[in-house]
Amino acid sequence: MNYALTVYPLSNGFRGRLERELAAEPVYLNLGELRQLPVGRAISRLRSLQGARLVLPLEDENSRSILPVLTAVAAVSNASVIEVRYPDLHAERISRWSLAKGLVSLAGASAAAARNAASCRGEASRLLDAPRIEPRFGGARALYLNANLWFGVKAGGSIGHVAGVVNAMQKDGCDVAYASAGGRTMIASNVPSLALEAPAVFGIPYELNYYTFHHAVVEQLKRLDAPKFIYQRMSVANYAGVKLSRQWQVPLVLEYNGSEAWIAKNWGRPLRYHDLAVAVEDACLRHAHLVVTISEVLRDELIEKGVQPERIVCYPNCIDPDVFAPSRFSAAGSLALRRKLDIEPDAVLATFVGTFGQWHGVDVLAQAIRRLVDEHHDWLVRARLHFLLVGDGVKMPIVREVLGGDRCARFVTLAGLVPQAEAPACLAASDLLLSPHVANADGSRFFGSPTKLFEYMAMGKGIVASDLDQIGQVLRDSLRSDALPSREPAGDDTALAVLTPPGDVDALVRSIKFMADQPAWRATLGRNARAEALDKYTWSHHVAAILDRLDSVCR
Repeated sequence: MNYALTVYPLSNGFRGRLERELAAEPVYLNLGELRQLPVGRAISRLRSLQGARLVLPLEDENSRSILPVLTAVAAVSNASVIEVRYPDLHAERISRWSLAKGLVSLAGASAAAARNAASCRGEASRLLDAPRIEPRFGGARALYLNANLWFGVKAGGSIGHVAGVVNAMQKDGCDVAYASAGGRTMIASNVPSLALEAPAVFGIPYELNYYTFHHAVVEQLKRLDAPKFIYQRMSVANYAGVKLSRQWQVPLVLEYNGSEAWIAKNWGRPLRYHDLAVAVEDACLRHAHLVVTISEVLRDELIEKGVQPERIVCYPNCIDPDVFAPSRFSAAGSLALRRKLDIEPDAVLATFVGTFGQWHGVDVLAQAIRRLVDEHHDWLVRARLHFLLVGDGVKMPIVREVLGGDRCARFVTLAGLVPQAEAPACLAASDLLLSPHVANADGSRFFGSPTKLFEYMAMGKGIVASDLDQIGQVLRDSLRSDALPSREPAGDDTALAVLTPPGDVDALVRSIKFMADQPAWRATLGRNARAEALDKYTWSHHVAAILDRLDSVCR
């Protein structure tokens, strides 16, 4: 029996190559999911691998620094064979002696991480009392700082957001350099980049490595000449932008997509050092000269946290119109993609693209598909409706359970994770796009600005989406699931999509059926949505709003 222990879900392409090398599909164990289990259950799960081969796949070179953590976890197991599979898929067997040495390295890294966290705690406390510096522009080139510890992340709205902002800055006359530890996925070739050095060995608890990385980022970048300004995408436990802004006396622009500490607590595993992470976030917000956010809900949250309204720029997520352009994709290419996925060329293809996160609603979509299969089977066959779900993540086990069995299999394709650059081709091959987002489970307002929504709009396809905070605002001129028209669209119809109440499976089923049966409405809605995206929601619009406000801050 083969098992594979991963940090993040593998991309569909790498996963396929790995399985061909192994001549079998392994049972995938995700480190993040194991960390969410009680320690006893996690150990029991690993000890159940007796006689198995445990593979540690590294999809890219940046993942090497996580290898000591993977080997330490593997050492707990009783697998008979433990091997690393490197990006080129060559195998290296790990001996029990090597595992023991890895544990020694792990202990040293853990001690260093604890010291670094203690240092950051004291410094964050001092920064919360210190005044914000008066900014002035530095050199000619801005510095975009992505201080996330991303390993193997190839898809998702965050990838599109980072590339969108960086590329729009460069394209629209703001020369920029890009610093990241996670590679430069979709970053334009004319943007200079600096590879941030991740810790050579990671310690435990895992989250303390963020503080080690923070120190490493500051040490690596402080030797550079002062940039014009710093733009930092806020990440867990990292305030390098604050430190460098104060050293260089240049403006700090902070991108705030929500509290990472809140997200960990409500959508993942709560941080063990939650209060320290919050203190770091508060220090970043205090010292940023401009805070960029993507929804009115987050803007209100920032004001409640004490950020003055004049320091906030609020603009939704956007798209690169050159990337999400229907004209890039030929009919022949879309047919070829359908053949590759074993989807009929004349099927009405309804597609969801996402990372299967807590708020993406893919589990609600799975329930709607199941209901269509169980209660509207004959209609599904007549309509030739097929569902394509692209992505992977925490909700995938639920999706597989709901859609399990041969009855659903003929109507659904689970494509797995595809690189962000390949997502537009999936959208181009589709007829109908689905955005079934759900409200926050704790009752707080939905603060997201789903990048996929704007990507859907730009591709000119019919959309079914949840009427949820910003989604409903952006698509407010839309058909409603409880009042769908019986007529054909008129030439002056301005509707953008079909909106459904979030989490309402009945409304989602009704809306999907309407869109599948109404190609004229799909065409009209898609045309209107694309025009709206190009008029309001390109990264050039987003970046222009930031730079205009920054100029006023630095006068």
